Amino acid sequence: MKTRIITGIVLVLVILPCVIIGQIPFQVLLALVAAAGIFEMLSICDRPKANIYLYPLVGIFVYYSLFLDQSLMIPTEIIVLYLIVLLACSMFDDGMNFLRLCYYFTAGVLIAMGLHMLYQLRLTYGFSYILLLALATFGTDTGAYFSGMMFGKHKLNPRLSPKKTIEGSIGGMLLGTVLSVAYGAYIHIEIPFIYLIGICFILTITSQIGDLTFSSIKRVFEVKDYSQLLPGHGGVLDRFDSILFNAMVFGILLRFLAMVVM
Repeated sequence: MKTRIITGIVLVLVILPCVIIGQIPFQVLLALVAAAGIFEMLSICDRPKANIYLYPLVGIFVYYSLFLDQSLMIPTEIIVLYLIVLLACSMFDDGMNFLRLCYYFTAGVLIAMGLHMLYQLRLTYGFSYILLLALATFGTDTGAYFSGMMFGKHKLNPRLSPKKTIEGSIGGMLLGTVLSVAYGAYIHIEIPFIYLIGICFILTITSQIGDLTFSSIKRVFEVKDYSQLLPGHGGVLDRFDSILFNAMVFGILLRFLAMVVM
């Protein structure tokens, strides 16, 4: 626990200034997270291992999506092109069966979309939206952890995460919603209050879906953590799985909101 807390403090001290400053420091931070995420995504593959050419291939897709495309959402044609390239590679790569191809595609898109959306949120909407997202996401994680310890009795999904409970899930949703809505109301964020409540509540649900999604991937490859890069936390994808998933959801919700309030 001591190691986990120390690592958490160091992460906050490194990440928070980069997010507040934005621009180059934030770009460098996202580039490092992308590199670590790509490495972890492919390095957990075993029997057979991912071929070495996949690292630059996935990297090109993720980095292009992250920095070179300036739209709020990654264009469909870029995602389809990534799929076509993977399908072409599977014709010559004996280690890439259809299930493995589906993993490379799904995990690559999740990482690319999550990082792209974080970058666009900071670039387009500003620091306050990133903080709102973080409060909804990490507030859910914290609330679920402590609620589960104190009240947890009924398992949420033993197949994917044997320690998570329904009581913890509800506690996480409550804390995440309260923290993010309170912050949004306090700064008078440019989201109508009734929509703010709905968005924050949805984010507390999808935060847990994101966590379980990345946990299910680890179960398939029979690994406990994606890596040991962050002592006490595992890998980058272990620590930032929910925020990547939620950034994607938040961007979609904001896009729908813009269509509704126009």
